[in-house]
Amino acid sequence: MLRRSLFTFPQTISRSPDVSLGLLLIILISSIVFSPLIIGYQSLAGTLFSCLMIASFVLTLGALTEDSPRIRLWLQITGITIVILRGFAEFPLSPQWLPFFTLIASMLFHLGMMLMLIRHLFSVKPQAEKLLAAINFYLLTGITFSYLYLMVNLVSPGAFDLSSQSISSWPDYLYFSFVTLTTLGYGDILPLSSLAQSLVTLEAVIGVLSPTVMIARFVGK
Repeated sequence: MLRRSLFTFPQTISRSPDVSLGLLLIILISSIVFSPLIIGYQSLAGTLFSCLMIASFVLTLGALTEDSPRIRLWLQITGITIVILRGFAEFPLSPQWLPFFTLIASMLFHLGMMLMLIRHLFSVKPQAEKLLAAINFYLLTGITFSYLYLMVNLVSPGAFDLSSQSISSWPDYLYFSFVTLTTLGYGDILPLSSLAQSLVTLEAVIGVLSPTVMIARFVGK
């Protein structure tokens, strides 16, 4: 009986959008909460955790991308690319540009997830599924902007007032991104360059407008 349940669980996820969206929500919350606590971006634990997250994401794609084969292909390619690059990054003589391209692949993967959720949100779906899609989209916005901030500071050191200018400081940008998205604005991390300030402004606007637009849509229904 247990073996049968283990074999049918992936099929249940691949055929049920609401189960896939619920699992995606759990994965995103786990990634946000636990990754800054237990791992560094460049570590064996970080690589294993990242690969596990990507595998879990890909597991949820079936039911959510049935009508979007191009988005599914995009997510599959970028997801596999992240796993391969993170694996090569663990070798002692890996090239220095490898983490940067891993960062780009991660950003493209999360952008694809956001596009998938937008399509799901504005399609003819049950309200419960749309609510889960809206919550997942909001969380993915914060994660994606953390990659953007890190990339800006790597390309233009000093864009943020952080002492670390390496890719291993990603948890700091994840924290800063959600502080900005929720418009808390603690002020412990500041954007200094014009590009960084523009991105921060854009995320703050999205953080304010997204719940407003989504609530209006649900109330209108």
